[in-house]
Amino acid sequence: MENEDTRSRRSSSSEKAINGLVSGKNVLITGGAAGLGNAFMNHFLKHGTNKITILDIDAETGKRIESSVEKSYGEKKVHFIHVDVSNYELMAAAFEEASNFMNDIDIVVNNAGILDERRWEKEIAVNIGGMVCTALLAAKYLSRDQLGHGGTLVNISQHIDIKSTAQLPIYTATKHAIIGLSQSLADSYQYEKTGVRVITLCPGLTETALTVNSPNRLLSRVMKADFVKNLEQLSIQTPYVVAQGLMSILRIAESGTIWVIENGRSPYEVYVPNPRSLRRTYKNNFTLAETKVITKGRPIREVCDNTRTGLMSCA
Repeated sequence: MENEDTRSRRSSSSEKAINGLVSGKNVLITGGAAGLGNAFMNHFLKHGTNKITILDIDAETGKRIESSVEKSYGEKKVHFIHVDVSNYELMAAAFEEASNFMNDIDIVVNNAGILDERRWEKEIAVNIGGMVCTALLAAKYLSRDQLGHGGTLVNISQHIDIKSTAQLPIYTATKHAIIGLSQSLADSYQYEKTGVRVITLCPGLTETALTVNSPNRLLSRVMKADFVKNLEQLSIQTPYVVAQGLMSILRIAESGTIWVIENGRSPYEVYVPNPRSLRRTYKNNFTLAETKVITKGRPIREVCDNTRTGLMSCA
């Protein structure tokens, strides 16, 4: 078994590696005023980041954070920009302002999102539209064939178990969309041309304002009761653990990889399988059978599969 000194040396070595990766870098974080975004900001500061720009819709909290960081780390360490991430024109101006403040951008954490199934149009606008806005602008400011010199884009999705999120259909759809966005942007041809590493981070259930208020933002009271029951059976982690995990991921992750942090444990990588590898095959394919299902006096011909289970099952 490892003794305490061995674990301490290993931890120290990991810290040095992370510091070497982010020290002196300039970082832009959307949704940085609270929750995960704020935890990300604190960890980047801890590891010696040069400057950070946080974008958020919450002007009051953002300004307060900017002032607080100034007292702890010095003037002009963190710059706050009040912006709606779903508005491309405003976001373009925000990226330009951030670039002028930091001189350039090295890492973009695409984190902003909301959970409100009652206002699903806004949920889609922020969780997909805002993510796309940020990703496109990140490509512009990071790409070495445009305004940058390469860098890293981290898209925040979510580790989703459908059994636990059946009451969040729109939110779940938006998070699946981010994985698709990342996979497309991380294409090897794009990476070779732009030098932009694209990583997807999928936290499990995390204690943020989204989680705390989520039962009151569902489509119906029935969904709320089921959702609360599901939440009681799940382990919840802190934003600190997720941010700590991101620091490790930044050190080792290749472009296009997807990482999960859940239950307060170390990150692990997952992959999206090729659809062809999931294709079902049958010995006799499907067989047609006539069944006497009567609807308004008219028989319906159904397609039945009697090879999968050995029983006659019709679809």
